[in-house]
Amino acid sequence: MTQPNLSLPPEGEAGSAEEAPRSRRSGSRPSDWGSLVADLSRNREGPEFHVHDRTHVEFAIDYRLKGEADKQSFSWEAYFFAPESLRLDSRTYDKSDIYTDLQSYVRFEPPAVEFAQLATTSLACVSDAIESGDEARALRELRLFACEIRAAGVELRGHIVDSLDGSDQARSRAFLLAGRMATDAAKITGRFREVIRSAADKSDGIATGARWVDEDISRLLETLLAYIARRLEKAGAPANLTESVSRAAIAEAQYRLDENIGGVGRSGMKRREIEALEFRRHVLKRFTSSVLWLSPEVRPASTWVLQLGYAVAASLAMAFAILAAIWNGFQVDSQGWITWVLVAVVAYAIKDRMKAILQTALSNVVERHFPDRHWRIRDRERGVMLGTMQEQSGFIAFNEVPADVLKTRRLTRRHPLEETARPETVIFHRKQVVVHADRVAEADGRFKALTEIFRLDLGRWLAHTDDPKRDIVFADPLAGEIGAAEAPRVYNIAVVYRQSQAGEDGPWHRLRVVVTRKGIRRIEHIA
Repeated sequence: MTQPNLSLPPEGEAGSAEEAPRSRRSGSRPSDWGSLVADLSRNREGPEFHVHDRTHVEFAIDYRLKGEADKQSFSWEAYFFAPESLRLDSRTYDKSDIYTDLQSYVRFEPPAVEFAQLATTSLACVSDAIESGDEARALRELRLFACEIRAAGVELRGHIVDSLDGSDQARSRAFLLAGRMATDAAKITGRFREVIRSAADKSDGIATGARWVDEDISRLLETLLAYIARRLEKAGAPANLTESVSRAAIAEAQYRLDENIGGVGRSGMKRREIEALEFRRHVLKRFTSSVLWLSPEVRPASTWVLQLGYAVAASLAMAFAILAAIWNGFQVDSQGWITWVLVAVVAYAIKDRMKAILQTALSNVVERHFPDRHWRIRDRERGVMLGTMQEQSGFIAFNEVPADVLKTRRLTRRHPLEETARPETVIFHRKQVVVHADRVAEADGRFKALTEIFRLDLGRWLAHTDDPKRDIVFADPLAGEIGAAEAPRVYNIAVVYRQSQAGEDGPWHRLRVVVTRKGIRRIEHIA
């Protein structure tokens, strides 16, 4: 069984900031490392899209297990409608480029435990694992507990922040949840520190893992509570509530200061100190969240089909050459040798071209009807193979796009002529996924779903875009004058997608990624 790495990564792998506040309404706020080491989102109603950074769109898909079937099937389909002015086509942007720019990662979804319950059931598992002295088990339970706190805490923070922007009744509920969260956080950390006290007498791995998880939880709760306190103050919450939440955040920082753990912020910090603070925070997040990571084994899926097709093409071409030789005869006299050589050369040229044409035709057939890559998803810590994936992508002609996809794409188009005025290039991406539910239960019965996080790099898509801003002039008939303005040059990339399970086709959804030469501006959900 694979042990987690307790060593620090090399200097220079500075991490990103702690979890950015999540927008449940638009899904367009930049996220922090694909939910993989950030909020570890769970219980999604469907795929979620976010702007990760200037050129990356990120979307997460849950493969949620239902029923008692040992094998459960899922499918993912997405069509990207890019303006032709971006100059994307199969000659300038081939299949390998698509997979270079579209990366994905697979992990377990954290168990669904409410924040208030973390001090009881989950901590009992941690306590039993530490007392057992089994280092692998103890480290696994410690890291999983940190992931449960991260998932439940960020989810609760999202409810509080969203409710602060709602009705009076919603705001009252937000105030209640915030006060309860501060109280529950103190209970969780107090009980956890009692549990890990015995870890100091165990192996070095258990003792070190317990200290790291304690530090990670403390930093996380400090950040969550501090953010909520600032939002409460901004929303005009009662002063005593804001003060109690602030005290709970400060208590975590004070604990680390008293225990000489380090990583305590202060006003007026220098830039290098802030970098060190964030670097350590990133290290701890990666350590704790690694308990959820799964190892994909990716290999070409249709290589044998393609090579078999190439062999058939070569055989047919060679058969033609042999037939031509037989027809031309094997005896060459002094008078007919020129004719014999001419026929042989022409036969060889035709044979060579036949082989190339047949190989190209077979390659096109394989690309359209066979998957490009085959995945095997393995739980690297427990050594269990959990499922398989078949993946395919490429360009597709606009008139070959499925009718229901085009119908969803055309939701915002007022007239068919718009397709002529705004021609588009279409790239598709499909995945067929099989998850072995019995093997997931064998790995850990608390896991009920796998999550795949995709990140699409649009950097090369934007290489041929125009300058983001241009000056325009216009006549204002109401003011009776000529005006001027700075007009942004934006491009709209439409995405039509759906997720289905067990042969039941899910509904198609549509969104718009608005980009400029400088990068992604926003994501707009259409339907």
